[in-house]
Parts: sequence; C-alpha cells; structure tokens
Amino acid sequence: MNETETEKVIEGIFDGEGMTADDGQRYPIPPNYASKSKLVEGDRLKLTVSGDGSFVFKQTKPVERKRLIANVKQEGRNFTAIAGEDQYRLLLASATYFELKEGDEVVVLVPKDDNAKWAALENKVSL
Repeated sequence: MNETETEKVIEGIFDGEGMTADDGQRYPIPPNYASKSKLVEGDRLKLTVSGDGSFVFKQTKPVERKRLIANVKQEGRNFTAIAGEDQYRLLLASATYFELKEGDEVVVLVPKDDNAKWAALENKVSL
C-alpha cells in the first residue's frame, strides 16, 4: 500500500463483485462501475481512497479474456449465463441495463483460464 498525506492507494484483484486487496481486505465495487467497465474475475485493480474518504477504482491489468455465447437463466433477481456445461453469475446492474429475461442469448467475457463464478456481460444478442 502506497500512501500520501491525502490519499491511500490499495491494489487487489476483482473477484466478481468486489476487490480483494493484496492484504486480504475486501472492498465493494459499485455494480454500475463493474458492469460498465466489463470487469472480469482476475482483473488487477487500484483503489485510491482520497482524504475525504471517497473511493476511485481503476483497472490496471486486465486478465486475458475469452468470449462465450450463453443463454440467460433468471431466478427472481438473480441472473446466470449458461454456456455449454458452464454457468456464470451476472451482475444485476448488467442484467437490468440490457433488460435481460429468461432465454435471452448474450455474449459474456470470462477469464481465458476459465475458473470463474462470474462473467462480465458484453452484449445481448437476441433482441
């Protein structure tokens, strides 16, 4: 962790919903930011905590990605992308933005070395 008098910089890894810092501390990431930025599990992030306590996240090293075509499964407010035998959770912010519903076809991003529980929603194929 690097610190100045007015801000603190913390680095960590995106875990699908938040950032787990190198020291093990977990920081929530606003779902709209994670969705808009298409963050993928394993992406390296930097969190700057300013003197007034505000958080600013920045992606510093994206993990290698692969694109998959998937079908959406919806259970209440939980959305899952199913690609072959694999299932990935989707952020509600992404599902809401794309107005997803059960059975929609989507393009998702996952780590190339695919051992993820979460996928980033890149686009909706079916209209």
